[in-house]
Amino acid sequence: MAQQEGSIWQGKSVLVVDDYQAVRKTIKELFATKGLKVSEAASGVEALEKLGQETFDLIVSDLVMAEMDGFELTETVKNNPKYRTVPLVILSTHADSKYIFRALRLGADDYLIKPPTSEMVNIVLARVFSHDW
Repeated sequence: MAQQEGSIWQGKSVLVVDDYQAVRKTIKELFATKGLKVSEAASGVEALEKLGQETFDLIVSDLVMAEMDGFELTETVKNNPKYRTVPLVILSTHADSKYIFRALRLGADDYLIKPPTSEMVNIVLARVFSHDW
């Protein structure tokens, strides 16, 4: 899990939310290679708890999860003045436009299809961190 030297995202923090530990581990490693500090949550509920305790520069969330799905997490985060400026990216196996449009309407800043490639992650990071949040 080597970090990319000189990464423009070095030191930024990301919260990876997915109910499958193996997926979280893979996504965590992928973002860590970009120089990001990665934390993880196993559910939307746990993600909200972590948001209450720590500050993150980015949230990457699965769509289909028990307790609170990615849609509900997105809506909750984007309707909370404390967190609404934190970029949130949905990461899902659902590639159908109805899922993508719904996530974006609820406030998601981007949408990645699983499994993401390193190049896809670079594009999304460039998009979300190019804005003055």
